[in-house]
Amino acid sequence: MDRAGKIYRYMLFSILLLSLLLIGFLGYRIKKMIPDQILLRKGQTEELNIGIPVSAAVQTTGTDRSKENARITTPVVSAFHMTSDTGTSYEMQLRFLGIIPLKTVQMQTVAEQEVFVSGKPIGIYLKTPGVLVIDTGMFTGSSGESVCPAEGILQSGDYVMQINHTDLEGKKDFVNRIKNSNGEQMILTIQRNGEMSEVRLTPLQCEEGVYKIGVWVRDSAQGIGTMTYETADGHFGALGHGIADADIGELLALSKGSVYDTCILAVHTSDGTKPGELTGILSFDEEDYLGRIEENTEAGIYGSFCKPSKADSGDEVIIETSLDTSGKSDVTESMKYPIALKQEVQEGAAQIYTSFDGTGAFYDIEITQLRYEDDGNQNITLTVTDSVLLAKTGGIVQGMSGSPILQNGKIVGAVTHVLVRQPEKGYGIFIENMMERN
Repeated sequence: MDRAGKIYRYMLFSILLLSLLLIGFLGYRIKKMIPDQILLRKGQTEELNIGIPVSAAVQTTGTDRSKENARITTPVVSAFHMTSDTGTSYEMQLRFLGIIPLKTVQMQTVAEQEVFVSGKPIGIYLKTPGVLVIDTGMFTGSSGESVCPAEGILQSGDYVMQINHTDLEGKKDFVNRIKNSNGEQMILTIQRNGEMSEVRLTPLQCEEGVYKIGVWVRDSAQGIGTMTYETADGHFGALGHGIADADIGELLALSKGSVYDTCILAVHTSDGTKPGELTGILSFDEEDYLGRIEENTEAGIYGSFCKPSKADSGDEVIIETSLDTSGKSDVTESMKYPIALKQEVQEGAAQIYTSFDGTGAFYDIEITQLRYEDDGNQNITLTVTDSVLLAKTGGIVQGMSGSPILQNGKIVGAVTHVLVRQPEKGYGIFIENMMERN
């Protein structure tokens, strides 16, 4: 009897453990398959394919209070259709087999939207507020000792905004003020992790007699990327990821920035240890100016097409502009595409559009994986399958970030990253995520 009881308890425990593991696995799968938020087009029917038997309880949460308690529950199915006819937002509660709670999804009604697909290579210039601290370091002082006045006071990622309560104009201004300090204590206003504070330090002379504080700084970034889309009212989105500092890896704060027409001179393919890249001419001439950058985010850079009103040489570039939609580049009505929502993107055949060689062209790719739960810029895993593109570039190269991804007559995303050792493979961002930040 005791032995039978032990076997019974063992079997009961095993069943309970397996049930818990199953629930955990299902929860993980649901999280992978279904985003936390789903956008729906008003009046259009969307298919939501869950892949496992669930029931869905949908409740309106819009501004119409009379409909707030309206609740519809589906039978247990693995896929169902939903039409957004009323209200502006919904809440959907999913239950496995109609019993076990799995996930609550927020749903929002949106209007149909179209953009002009670009694929145009652009030169990018971004200026930071003040100067960005890259690192501190020792230097040889006037007496031969190793010194670093900034050590323990400034740190990587700080933005020095002012010296002695006077705004900095850039890196040159920063260096010159320290050189001319005569060794007197300075008050530095810094921005660290989004908060402003003041620190004090005293420059010391190096062995050449020049005053220094032992810090490396940067005030700008420039490079080549790809414009993803343009809107009819004169705005654009590009890159699909933000502009980060190459040394510290952090997203750069934006003071002002510009985008320019650029000419690609060569394509350098990957050697297996570093990614390939597009090389070209970065011209900051007035005739090449396209517009201003207004946002630098994890999902891309965004801005407006403008007419330049000032062009300076040297470290300064065109930054004083007035909005003018006629500055929009040479896209045509044939390049106008509707925006795909996340749930409309499918694994399988797709294309990217890019014009790094001066002529825009569609190239075949395969979407191999989708990450709905990822709000970042690696939602789409893709492989280049087009023999022409593979022959020209070896796959994805630096500078192609932002190249639009198209599928089933819609723009679904943009290329963002390449796998260095497998340059035919890379990642992309959902266009829904990119447009949401815009």
